[in-house]
Amino acid sequence: MDFLKNMSVESNAQVLMINEEYENSSKRPKTTSKVWDFFEKLPAHSGNSKAICKICRRVYTAKTTSGTSHLRRHVEACLKKGNHDANQLKIGACSKRANNDVDHHTISHDTLTEVTTSIKSSELDVDEVHRAIATMIVVDGQPFKMVEDTGFRHLMAVAYPECQMLSRQNIKKDIISIYMKEKENIRELLATCPGRICLACSTWKSNTDDHYNCVTAHFIDHEWRLQKRVLRFKLIAPPYDGLSIGDEIALCMVQWNIEHKVFSITLDNLSSDHCVVAMLKSRLDTKKYLPCKGAFFHVGCFAHLLNLFVEAGFSLITDVIGKLRLGIKYVKQSPHRKRNFYIVAKSLNLDTQKKLCLDSPTRWNFTYDMLEVAMSYKNAFLYLGEQDINFKHKLLEDEWEKVSLLCKFLKVFFEVTRILSGTRYPTSNLYFKWVWKVYSRLLDMVRGPENFLTSMVKEMQSKFRQYWSDYSLILSCAAVLDPRYKVKFVEYCYTKLYGNDAQQYVGTVINTLYCLFDEYMQNSSLSGGAGFSVVATNVSNDREDIDGFEDYETFQSARFRTQVEKSQLDLYLEEPSHDLNSEIDILEFWSLCSVRYPALSRMACDVLTIPVSTISSENAFVMGSQVISPYCSSLKSKTTQALICLQDWMRAYDRTRSSGQLESKNEDDSSSSSNDDNDY
Repeated sequence: MDFLKNMSVESNAQVLMINEEYENSSKRPKTTSKVWDFFEKLPAHSGNSKAICKICRRVYTAKTTSGTSHLRRHVEACLKKGNHDANQLKIGACSKRANNDVDHHTISHDTLTEVTTSIKSSELDVDEVHRAIATMIVVDGQPFKMVEDTGFRHLMAVAYPECQMLSRQNIKKDIISIYMKEKENIRELLATCPGRICLACSTWKSNTDDHYNCVTAHFIDHEWRLQKRVLRFKLIAPPYDGLSIGDEIALCMVQWNIEHKVFSITLDNLSSDHCVVAMLKSRLDTKKYLPCKGAFFHVGCFAHLLNLFVEAGFSLITDVIGKLRLGIKYVKQSPHRKRNFYIVAKSLNLDTQKKLCLDSPTRWNFTYDMLEVAMSYKNAFLYLGEQDINFKHKLLEDEWEKVSLLCKFLKVFFEVTRILSGTRYPTSNLYFKWVWKVYSRLLDMVRGPENFLTSMVKEMQSKFRQYWSDYSLILSCAAVLDPRYKVKFVEYCYTKLYGNDAQQYVGTVINTLYCLFDEYMQNSSLSGGAGFSVVATNVSNDREDIDGFEDYETFQSARFRTQVEKSQLDLYLEEPSHDLNSEIDILEFWSLCSVRYPALSRMACDVLTIPVSTISSENAFVMGSQVISPYCSSLKSKTTQALICLQDWMRAYDRTRSSGQLESKNEDDSSSSSNDDNDY
């Protein structure tokens, strides 16, 4: 509807003028209506009179019994769109009316040619229509056969009768052609991105238990926006082991020519991860592509770990959740019972702002919401169990206690997942705070009084301790690069966990950061931004040094330089921290710092890009494996990859450019997508 916002004042005036003419001509014969200045009558067939619009060439019925109101509305719409020269049409029409010899019902071929010349540019391009249909199918996940459906063909016949009907083979070729062209655009985008590329590798399944390997590239573009693009979505042949997954990732890096730019890889926390990491790390380290000896190379998926804990918690009270679900259904199924239930709740001074809700079998946040809201109505459910003999789903007191304990335990998991899922592309600096918070919560539960959750929490705490041990260094470095946290916040968190031993861990974090920064300084081509330093000047002294202290000035000068020479990292760490709870766009912050700290900002760009989850933010609450649609799994492997990748690329461009259009080169679409089309 953007064209309505851009509609010119002149077009509005023209529409108003035409409306007045219509109103003033109500007493004229129907054949002299102003409508016929913009329509031409077509020869009647089988008694059906038709009229064609001179502006957009659309055909409408022109029966004498139908009136001209529908034609008038169409003219107004055409004028509003601004796809013509209305003044030219009106002048041509007025000159014809001045000539009494002209038939008001017909128009000569020469005149029609003159009128349509001004609107040629507004005629729809068949190739553009086909491209729009292909885009719709990809973005909305529609099957190819949709273009052969009766409803779609009827729509096209009404909206654009000149357009040739498409077949599923035609639309598939169009989609593959778009994919092949857009693939080259993505290749160029990756080659020219200023920083390094962080990969995320996840496993998807089909309803037939086929396994797909999905590789996604995360990077920061020239405008300091975090981007992601799916590069590969490949069917994996059994066995689904580390070697086959590692080979797929290595092949993906070679095909996209990004081996030398890869900074890290995030995996699903599978048993095969160590094999994958060892294989890829050895390959890249041999070529000296990995900075800091690969200290930042591997991160496990935090979201998978959270979902594992939540699933384990729910499994302990499956029967209780089932009873509660049936009880809520009992209340909601009858409007009378539901009304009485809330009346009772109000009489018991319960907060009725939140309404009873049911869960979803796939998204655990719905189950958490159901339990939490039900807990707030506990007394109302107890009253219902006492007063309604038909209510068969009453929870016992110890069952309510279990629900309460589980909600308290899962609250931190829910809050962490909600906050991280609220950001489309979370940067790595966000995770340290929340991973530490979850770890602290687990430790508190283990040290606290025993309950039905204790054994499960101890097992989960052991797994989380391993995750913290493996990846806290990377998360800590990312946190230090957040001006709200820096070293002091990291030191505070480690002190809470380790007490007097915290300095050992903090020292490792600082040393790792300086090691990484030194490599960026060495590779930096910014000679003027390599650091800010003050160099002391030696003062010559010609007097003979006979007192034995001839090297004192050299010693003093060296010590003075050590004190005043400060790197970009030194200066950043010495700056006052921002308020801990302040809102900050971390990428914007480092974009502004890139002038003062050019090498450090490049390092921050790469560290902050590291994804700490292989699951997209919109699927953060989904339990179980990620599953592709039955339709996609029924296609050839290469076709599935083209659809999944192209859908991701289209949506990414739509988000970053506020437009649903692809970045594409102005080339002829008829140029084939290569001889590989038979593979799709």
